[in-house]
Amino acid sequence: MEIGRLFAQGRFPEIRYAVQKRLEENPGDPEPLLELADLDESQGDYAGAVAAYQDYLAQKDDWTVRRSLALAREQMGDFANAARDLKSLGQEHPKDPELLWGLARLCLEQARWKSVRAQASRRQALKEAQEDLTALAGLAPHFTLATWELAEVSRQLGDASEALKAYEQVLQQDASFKRAHRYIARLLARKGKYTEALAKYEQALEVEPNDEGLKKEAQRAALSAPREDQKRKKEREEQWESWVPPRETPIAPSPVTLRVGLLTGMGHLVFRGESDLQVETPAGAPLTVLKAGKDYDILYQRTQPSRGPKDAWKIRDKKGKTVMTFDQRLWITPLDPPKPIVLHAIPSNPGYFFAKEEDRAYRGLVEILPKAGEGFNVVNRVSLEDYTAGVLPSEMASSWPMEALKAQAVVARSYALSRLGRHDGEGFDVTDDVQDQVYRGLRAETERSNQAVRGTAGMVVEHGGKVVPTVFSAQCGGHTQDYSEAWGFPAPVVGVADYDPRYNQDMEFPLSPDRMERWIKEDREAWCRFWGLKGYGNYRWAWIISAADLQNKAPGIGRIRRVTVTQRSTAGWAERLWVEGETGDRVFKGDSIRGFLGGIRSNLIWIEPQFNPQGWPEEFIIYGGGWGHGVGMCQVGCYGLALAGRDFREILRHYFPEGSLEQLNP
Repeated sequence: MEIGRLFAQGRFPEIRYAVQKRLEENPGDPEPLLELADLDESQGDYAGAVAAYQDYLAQKDDWTVRRSLALAREQMGDFANAARDLKSLGQEHPKDPELLWGLARLCLEQARWKSVRAQASRRQALKEAQEDLTALAGLAPHFTLATWELAEVSRQLGDASEALKAYEQVLQQDASFKRAHRYIARLLARKGKYTEALAKYEQALEVEPNDEGLKKEAQRAALSAPREDQKRKKEREEQWESWVPPRETPIAPSPVTLRVGLLTGMGHLVFRGESDLQVETPAGAPLTVLKAGKDYDILYQRTQPSRGPKDAWKIRDKKGKTVMTFDQRLWITPLDPPKPIVLHAIPSNPGYFFAKEEDRAYRGLVEILPKAGEGFNVVNRVSLEDYTAGVLPSEMASSWPMEALKAQAVVARSYALSRLGRHDGEGFDVTDDVQDQVYRGLRAETERSNQAVRGTAGMVVEHGGKVVPTVFSAQCGGHTQDYSEAWGFPAPVVGVADYDPRYNQDMEFPLSPDRMERWIKEDREAWCRFWGLKGYGNYRWAWIISAADLQNKAPGIGRIRRVTVTQRSTAGWAERLWVEGETGDRVFKGDSIRGFLGGIRSNLIWIEPQFNPQGWPEEFIIYGGGWGHGVGMCQVGCYGLALAGRDFREILRHYFPEGSLEQLNP
């Protein structure tokens, strides 16, 4: 416990002192040396880790420690000794996943560096890596990084069919490998399958909308198959024209109205009403009525006359005729409320691997806010219960247990209330994406999810008479973390162990270096451990990023020497990341760590560098657990608790032990 506390706080010299003291007090027990080895590895000091492993083995033989020694040698660039030890151990334990991964990584380094190559050619080294990775993929089907490397190796070998199959398998296992979309599109285009290639390029651009190289690549593919490109555009238009949105069904009355930010800085938007649409000012002054079933454009134009820039906002019909101009806020309201307003091509979560674009329908009214020099913002004004109905199935699958859905409904409602006014400068309370909560309006609603909303209508989590900011994440990895530790602000949301108390009794939080590595790398029991759950089979995951990519994200510090977690939360999540370069250093904190490391799923991480023969790190392998920030309710853990027979009240007490379930008093 004491070493774990010191490790979380980054007090590494004190850990060394504590370990040395234990060794002196118990000279026949080499176990503390494993803490020292893992501490050194966590700091990128593999020479120190090798020395600690050797000291351990001098007292006690253990093949798993010999494996750790061999892997440490391979990671530090001591390829000759690593090859000897890994091959020997591989013969003794041919089906050990860690050894197969080490052997595959060794072959990849031998393919990269001629000076350490033991094979006759680079191609032969790649073929050996391919064999090891194929075997590993069969033994560890959840280890997606091995499948990714298999796809990369097959691509380098020119085996397009195998590469395509492996990339597709990667996305089935873990869609956060965003570049797989691009490589699949590229391989399909080379095969002349332009319809499939263009669809995949569209998906890749939704995930990486600002990648100029990807845009050019997609444009080249479109030019190579202009008919296919036009066909896809026509199909998209036909989908919009033919889509009949669902009618609104009653949810529950609410005295609270939320302003949901749908779009900002827009220059163009297409919409229609399933019934006639009343256009009016917020004060209720009628301006015009737009006919049902017809498409209309909202258009922003900025001209540069001699007296300075001039802004213009218009609503046009499908023929391009201006219906009205405006320069103040507009409210657009269906005259027959069960028939909603429909918006075309709404982007959702751009930049994330689950990004997409879709047509949507909304309850309530749509507000248009002109912004001089910027375009216009689009806001959905909707009652709290109707908003919750649009969030619940967007954030949690409607097929999940009803008690999990009810818990999510209460959490979504409470969170929204805790955010009122947070985006006042932009004219709304909450966004419609992961910045707050994903909200897809009527498009997402199902009768089952609406049943959960009705069954918890008006219920919120409170503490001291105030609504609790009931944040949530997809998977906590087995232990949630404190709100205050994650974000530095006080809130009655504390970290909880998210597993049955009968399990993980050897894991006492905060974790020591050795336990931290094992917690992240091992397949530990937890309420959110569900490998077969669609879309959530990443309780534990691994990622790889090159030192060159990290250098581009930290300009001005020169070539990367080291990337080290120097501070963790009590639950083990990285709070402070130190990046040392040849000429300077940078520190990344909190949520910025995920972006710096390439958009990884969470901050619950263990980092292992791969050094080249010259002693410079070439790549960083990141082992991780969970998905999201890990604060508050764990959604997959909620699923697990519901399956175990807990009702939504018990689930909420588990994740928010300092809160109480109350009926909202407006």
